[in-house]
Amino acid sequence: MKPKFLIACLVIWSAFFLVGASYCSDPEPTNNLVRSLEMKELESIVTDESFSGILVAMASWCPPCREELPVLAELYRQYREAGINIAAVSVDMDGPSAVQPLINELKIPFPVYWVGKSAVQHYKLVGIPTLMVYRHGRLMEKIPGSQSRKIIEKKIKALLQV
Repeated sequence: MKPKFLIACLVIWSAFFLVGASYCSDPEPTNNLVRSLEMKELESIVTDESFSGILVAMASWCPPCREELPVLAELYRQYREAGINIAAVSVDMDGPSAVQPLINELKIPFPVYWVGKSAVQHYKLVGIPTLMVYRHGRLMEKIPGSQSRKIIEKKIKALLQV
């Protein structure tokens, strides 16, 4: 083989490697860092009278959660000025580092807390995602399973009616 051909092949291979590596790397970091909390700390946040909105129980490995989080992010951006809170609680077993890449990838703007399996026990979760609707710090409704944007927005609008 001729040296020019080998050099051209090496350059092309290097370009593919570099481009491929950039697609396989971790998502860009975000300012929205997942906080580790004890269950009583999370409860003090969502049971505060100022909390009206949705707490979603989720995990990074859950496909329906991955689909629902962007919808919640859009609704958060749309309704936060009206006073609606949205937060997530991760039940991943490996701590905040297990869910942080997903939060970065999806650019989730609302607070995400890691509590782990104690949230499963405390909220008696039968599946994830599970939406918990709060009005002035009181749990009004717990809805297991993935929900459509229409249903979630209906819940939000009902909170704004009062």
